[in-house]
Amino acid sequence: MREITVATVQMKPELGNVGNNLVKMSDFVSDIVSEQKVDLIVFPELAISGYELGVQFTELAQRVPGAAVNLLAQRAADAGVYLAFGMPTKEKVESILYNSAVLLGPSGDLLGVYHKVHLRGEERMAFREGFKMPVFDTGEIGRLGLLIGWDLAFPEVARVMALEGADLLCCLGSWEQQHIDEWRTYVRARAFENALFVAAVNRIGEDVTLKFGGESMIIGPRGKVYASLSVEADLIREMQREQESLIKELEQVQALRAKELKESKAAQEALAAAQAAALEAAKKIEALEKAAEKVAEPVAVAANGAEKAAEPDSAKPAVPEAAKAIVEPAKPTETPKAAATTDVPASSTRKPEPPKPAEPQEGYCIARIDLDEVRRYREEFQTLQSRQPIAYRMIAKRY
Repeated sequence: MREITVATVQMKPELGNVGNNLVKMSDFVSDIVSEQKVDLIVFPELAISGYELGVQFTELAQRVPGAAVNLLAQRAADAGVYLAFGMPTKEKVESILYNSAVLLGPSGDLLGVYHKVHLRGEERMAFREGFKMPVFDTGEIGRLGLLIGWDLAFPEVARVMALEGADLLCCLGSWEQQHIDEWRTYVRARAFENALFVAAVNRIGEDVTLKFGGESMIIGPRGKVYASLSVEADLIREMQREQESLIKELEQVQALRAKELKESKAAQEALAAAQAAALEAAKKIEALEKAAEKVAEPVAVAANGAEKAAEPDSAKPAVPEAAKAIVEPAKPTETPKAAATTDVPASSTRKPEPPKPAEPQEGYCIARIDLDEVRRYREEFQTLQSRQPIAYRMIAKRY
C-alpha cells in the first residue's frame, strides 16, 4: 500500500496583496500540520496575488525561485510537506509572464513548475500560454501532474499526464461560482476517465467583477469523494439544524398540550367528585329530616292543636345555608375546550424561513488515499490500455 495524506486549502486571496497572502498560506500550513500529519498541501490558482489584476501582473510576477517561492520553501521544510500553489511567474525576459503552478518538496527544494496551457478571457492579455505538460516523480508520494483552472475542461491535458504515469492530479482553480456545476462535473470526469486521484482546490471570494465558488474536493479513481468543502453539504447541515429546532419546538407544544389536557381532565374529575359528594350529603340530610319527623310525632299528639300546628316547623332541624347550596346539584360548568382550542404558542405556527444561500467558506479538507488503487482500477477497467492509437490519428491531424 502507498498511502498518503492530501490536504486542499480553500482560501480567499487578497487582490494584489502578496505579503498578506503569503502570511495566510503560512498560517494554513501551520494549522494543517498541527492537526495531523500530511504529505501534500495544495493551494488555489494565483493564490499569492489574486486573479483580476490585468497589467498589474507585470509588477507582481516573480521569478522561480524568487522571494515568494523561497518563503514557502522554508515553510515546506519546517513542516516537512510537499506544497503546490499558484502564482504569476516571469522569465528572464521581463515581458514574458506565465500563470504557473509551483511544486515544492518537503526539504524546501523546487521540484518543478507548470505553466497554464489553456488561458481564458483576459488572461490572454497578461500571460503567455504554456506548452509542456510535465509529470513530477516525487518518489514518496507518487507521480504528480499539475493543472490550472480551465485546463480541467480539456480531457487531453489529464490524459497526457495519465499516459505519463501520473497517480494524482492536482488541479489549482479559480472557477467562477456561476459555473460551479461544470467544476464538479469535470473533476469527477477526469478522475473516472483516467482512473486516478484528483485533488481539486478552488478559491472563494470576489475580486473585481468575478465571484468564485469554492467546492474544493479530493476524488478517487472511481469518482468516490474522499473529502470536500461543499456548499450543498453546508446548506444541508443548516437545514438539518433548522429542522431539529422546529422538532424541539413541536415537542414543547405537544408537552404543553398534554399538560393542559391533564389539568382539564383533573378539573373535570374534581367537579364530578364534588357533585357526587353534594348528592350524598343531600341524601343524608333528607334521612335526618325523616328521622326527626318520626321522633317529633309522639310529642305532636299530646300537645295543643295550635302548638301542634306550629310544632313541625320549629321541630325541623335548621338546614345550614351551605348544606342547601350543596343539596342543589351544581350545574356543570362549561369546561374550556382545552383539547380542541388550546392556544398554541406563536413559535409552533412559525413557518421556517427559507434558508439563505450558503456561501463557500475558507478552510481545508484532508483525505487519506491509497495510490495503489490507481493501478488496480486501471487493470480492472482497462481505462488506458484499451485505447486505439491508430483510430486517433485522424483526430490528431485536425489539431
